[in-house]
Amino acid sequence: MKKKIFIVLGSLVLIAIIVVMGLYIGNSSTRLWIDRHILKKELLENELPSIKIDDAEKIKVYAYSNYIATVEDNTLTIYNQSAKDIATINISVTNPKFASSGKYLLVGDEEGENLYLIYNDSLQWHKKVEGNISQIAVNSNGAACVVLTGTTYKSVIVMYDIIGKEEFKTFLSSTSATDVIISDDSKYLSFVEIKTTGMSIESKIKTISVEKAKNTPKESIIYTYTMNPNTLALKIKYKKNKIVALCDDSVHVLSDGSDEELFKIDNNVSFVDINLEGYACKVTESQTSSLLKNEYELQIQNIDNKKTNLYMINSTVKNLYCSNSIVAISQGSEVEFVNDRGWLIKKFNSVQNIKDITIGDSIVGIIYRNRIEVMGI
Repeated sequence: MKKKIFIVLGSLVLIAIIVVMGLYIGNSSTRLWIDRHILKKELLENELPSIKIDDAEKIKVYAYSNYIATVEDNTLTIYNQSAKDIATINISVTNPKFASSGKYLLVGDEEGENLYLIYNDSLQWHKKVEGNISQIAVNSNGAACVVLTGTTYKSVIVMYDIIGKEEFKTFLSSTSATDVIISDDSKYLSFVEIKTTGMSIESKIKTISVEKAKNTPKESIIYTYTMNPNTLALKIKYKKNKIVALCDDSVHVLSDGSDEELFKIDNNVSFVDINLEGYACKVTESQTSSLLKNEYELQIQNIDNKKTNLYMINSTVKNLYCSNSIVAISQGSEVEFVNDRGWLIKKFNSVQNIKDITIGDSIVGIIYRNRIEVMGI
């Protein structure tokens, strides 16, 4: 008899678990309630380890891999998830510009000449370039590139290998390169090319074969994607073998010479980001919003199958930050951290307004005027 009771009770518990899991996975409202009231995913200000700073206006902060890096007074300081400083590197940088991928951090002096590659917490190489740094990029294998201005050319693109050896240079005499990226396998380099002479702005995205650029430079450009007239390409990012392009009026997926529009950016869109791995996202005002209640939707769209994951936001979005599989939705003194499936990971509440947020692979820096709170994620 007891055995039958245990079997019945076990079956009921199993059914209850299945029902709850089904609701958690399939119903966003139920999932949000469980996240907040049962799983206790909410964190409060001053509950996290923190890095003290004198003034956020005078220091530059950037998260990469599982580190937080700060630059102040020509010193790069690297902190771990416990907010402990584990390395300091002397650099000569007035206006730091950052790029990262995996465990590599590239630091350039914007409008200056110095370029530094960091691996984990150690300096790999330093270059003093001939020109003024305007754009930089690095991939997960340590290949780096820089766009230079202030020479006899409008833009010069230079690519380096993992040890800092120059791979090739590309010279643009009548156009400007405004963004640049390197594929994960280091076989391709793509850049945004802007031409401003004439009646309208001409915007193109070009892909260079690194092998051809080294051996037959005149044949190195293998793909050219021309944007519609007066459409301005702002940013590009590699997603495996595809390029995602953020324009001022749309987001495109570029692959093997074809150009597919992923979605348009209209007046209903507040924020757009393409930094998620394999996804592009946007924040729009929900159709259920009213004069008494503001409600917004975070739409996270897969660039391959076009499937969209939704996350509802109940207050006005002040800013949006994306990196790898994490989206941070800032509402001033409150931040919701969501994964690319549209599920809440953590929620952070603060008494005072947050100045800025930076996201690495497994670390987040929440920046205030006089400190940086460090959160693992």
